[in-house]
Amino acid sequence: MATKKRRFGVSLPTEMADCLDQLASKLGVDRSSLIEDALKEYIHDHLHYLRPHKCMGVMIIIAHRMHQGIHGILERYKDIVSQYNHLHIGEKCIETMIISGDSDKIAKLHEELGEAGCRIRYVPLAYELE
Repeated sequence: MATKKRRFGVSLPTEMADCLDQLASKLGVDRSSLIEDALKEYIHDHLHYLRPHKCMGVMIIIAHRMHQGIHGILERYKDIVSQYNHLHIGEKCIETMIISGDSDKIAKLHEELGEAGCRIRYVPLAYELE
């Protein structure tokens, strides 16, 4: 059975739209399918903002090497950080963590790190909706 679709307009910077068209062409898919797949992944990765649940995932944080606030933030969330790795690549700090706990707490950690200027990627490994 076909999924019902809704059409709406989206405005993108020209360079991003051009890149999107090039990528769709290289992958042999239409632009709408590429955007749909990208949004599915984004929504899946951010489900902790939408519904309360218990989950586990990998969080990757990229920050400028001189950034001091990250460790204070991470210390406040040590109850949900199961494993932690820190390394330097050039002027960047790369933090990788296994996170496990309540979705609201993971969302709050994600939010605080974003406000501190970090690039964050959370990849859920498992979750149970409440």
